[in-house]
Amino acid sequence: MKYIMCAKTYPAYHPKAGQPTRFRESTLAGRKVHTLRRSAGNRRTGDLVSLRQWAGRPYASRQEEFAQCRIVVDPLTIDGVGVWEPEIVNIAHCDGFDDPRDFAAWFRADATGGLVYFRGVCIYFEDVTLNVVDQTEMDMPF
Repeated sequence: MKYIMCAKTYPAYHPKAGQPTRFRESTLAGRKVHTLRRSAGNRRTGDLVSLRQWAGRPYASRQEEFAQCRIVVDPLTIDGVGVWEPEIVNIAHCDGFDDPRDFAAWFRADATGGLVYFRGVCIYFEDVTLNVVDQTEMDMPF
């Protein structure tokens, strides 16, 4: 099954580095309805994908699936839009960010005078189904 990794913490270059993103909770609550990626990779509209996050350090820990969903892949270009423009505020909110400044910093808009530039795809989550397996129980020794 194809998968999409959702960050568990903000990356090192972000002002909130190391703090939880809460993308998992936001997705399960229906607030995070898409993710932006530079490329769709092998993902296509209609695919069933596994939504995952790292249990610990990225690439050095196991992956935890928290949901599955169907996706819709659409191209997206943002050419120098201000962080407080309604378009960016809406995209940021739907991407799981409470504050559009966090979204802008994720895409390093601070390096471009506060304007957001992005070329890639928007992958919409449809029919999100919670993974009912409690990951903490899976880690318990028997």
